[in-house]
Amino acid sequence: MPSSRVSHSARSPESDARRWAVLTVVSLGFVLMTLNWFDIAPTFGAVSDEFHMKIPQVALLISAFVAGYGICHIPAGFLSTRLGLRATLVIGLVVEGVAAVLSGMAGNYGLLLVLRIVCGVGASVYAGIGIAAVSVWFTGRRHAFALGVVSATFSLGAALGLYVWAEVVGALGWRHALVLSGALCALAGVVVGVVFRVPPGAGNLAGVSLSRKAVKETLGNPLLWVYGVAFLGGYGAYFAASQLLQTYGEDGRGFGSGVAGAAALVIGLAGIPGSVVAGWLSDRFGRRRPVVVAMTALQAVGLLLVPVAGAGWFWVPAFIVGFAFNGSFAVWQTVPGEDRSVSPENIGTAVGLMLSITAVGGFVLPWVFGLIVPGGGYTVAWVFLGVATMVFALVGLAGREPGTRAVESVPQADAVEAA
Repeated sequence: MPSSRVSHSARSPESDARRWAVLTVVSLGFVLMTLNWFDIAPTFGAVSDEFHMKIPQVALLISAFVAGYGICHIPAGFLSTRLGLRATLVIGLVVEGVAAVLSGMAGNYGLLLVLRIVCGVGASVYAGIGIAAVSVWFTGRRHAFALGVVSATFSLGAALGLYVWAEVVGALGWRHALVLSGALCALAGVVVGVVFRVPPGAGNLAGVSLSRKAVKETLGNPLLWVYGVAFLGGYGAYFAASQLLQTYGEDGRGFGSGVAGAAALVIGLAGIPGSVVAGWLSDRFGRRRPVVVAMTALQAVGLLLVPVAGAGWFWVPAFIVGFAFNGSFAVWQTVPGEDRSVSPENIGTAVGLMLSITAVGGFVLPWVFGLIVPGGGYTVAWVFLGVATMVFALVGLAGREPGTRAVESVPQADAVEAA
């Protein structure tokens, strides 16, 4: 079946309003998706006391989510090709929300670990397809900026989970706090289902049969593999840093909860300007690869500064890591939607492949960090994260700029079609 092209010719006021509505609700979904990802961190103290956990078990809870998050990106892409973007978006948020609610009811560490994997599966389905859902509306039209907004809401959700939700945990207890965030996530899924539509003239995005062509242009695409590997280190290092920085500040450095907590807040909030600024610059100069590599290298510098930062400037490396990671992530996400080698209906699978590759880092790096700390200490663990981030970033130099996607006019009859 011939692939439909994403329309840029049908720029009616209704179509333009719809794309901003899509960006708004998909971004709302990302806030709730990441809230339910990171709100486990403020529960670590209470959960550790209740289930008698030590740092390796705590770090494994982080890796468990990312394991579920990593294994389902590609299946989610195929599901999206078959069922369409809207149905797949709803499935992702509802699965994550229900699993988060059940996490708040877990009776032991083993069950909580399994439910965190299921939460990751739901987030996996939503994340890649959410990126694709924005890409099909914005490719060629402020694409990096739009995905910068998505990354900013990712950061906002992370900040809510890491810092604001600590107050909710304190007020309600860890169990009720997880139940509340899970219920909000499922509700966001319903809202996305009500508002989201595919662009006019892009009927294939509502669901088509899978084909060998879809597999070849995604799983067999060298460009996607290069960009995925280049971001593997930065991706895993960010999730280790963002969820363990406060614990390190308090237990490893003896800083007060105010200093450590402020750094945890900054690492999340710094991603908001980072993603928007990087997206705007990338659109302005029309380049993707240099921004991805440079921002990931900057993240590595921030990670290496963490163990030498004093109490007065502990927030500085946190800002660098959050700003640089999200700036790189925002531009990195544009690659599948930009490159002409990927058909529009397969963008979700292409994003899924790249996220699956980086999820290896998301699982391995926090886990290795947790293994290093008892024997080598925190300083060695932070150096490991910084070096790994830098080494993988250099792989990006082997990549090319994504080829510009062809833009085709859409017949008037199709343009009238409000999907």
